Amino acid sequence: MDYIKRLNLSFDMRREKDRQVCDILSVIKHKTAYVTEAVLAYELKKYSIDDKDMIKQALREVLEETNIKLSNENVQEREEKIPQMVFDIFEQM
Repeated sequence: MDYIKRLNLSFDMRREKDRQVCDILSVIKHKTAYVTEAVLAYELKKYSIDDKDMIKQALREVLEETNIKLSNENVQEREEKIPQMVFDIFEQM
């Protein structure tokens, strides 16, 4: 069983982004770890947009269930009506 997989990357130095990435990677000591972190961070960020929409919808539902009106009130009044539990959930994220 192969525990190590190899991928060869090629950079077209005529393209600015390729040149920038090549310059960055040329000074990084642990390239595999760096690329791994970069790709995972990119993928998580890409999917976090959907997650934000899901969180917004869930928050709307919670606010509706607690009968908090979202219109015709200033922000301070709305914040005072939001249960502390909601803020605690966001702090844990």
